[in-house]
Amino acid sequence: MSKPPLFFVIFLAIVAILASRQFIKQRRESEVNDASPIRTMLVEVKNKRDFPSPNRRSRQREEIVAEDMKYEVLFHPLNGAGDLTVVVKEREYQQINVGAQGELRMQGTRYIGFTPK
Repeated sequence: MSKPPLFFVIFLAIVAILASRQFIKQRRESEVNDASPIRTMLVEVKNKRDFPSPNRRSRQREEIVAEDMKYEVLFHPLNGAGDLTVVVKEREYQQINVGAQGELRMQGTRYIGFTPK
């Protein structure tokens, strides 16, 4: 049996290193979010959008069957801080109206919920 080419081994090593770094980054972010207190802020819903999430199975998009959607809401804090874009579930997305004001609850960078007033 012959040995695999050196560039193939290097490529696999790079992929493994990048995947490990991404996993560690996500784990750290999750730990920071878990340790953060839940904060509440008064916000206004500035915008919302839904769009198809990337199809990772095929680059050919000839046949789109029940494509997964991603739902984002842009909140503008009433205290003048910078806008926050959060990903929400479809059910919550449908209940949030542009222009609505209310309380946004976040734990670190994790979205907890929005209660309109």
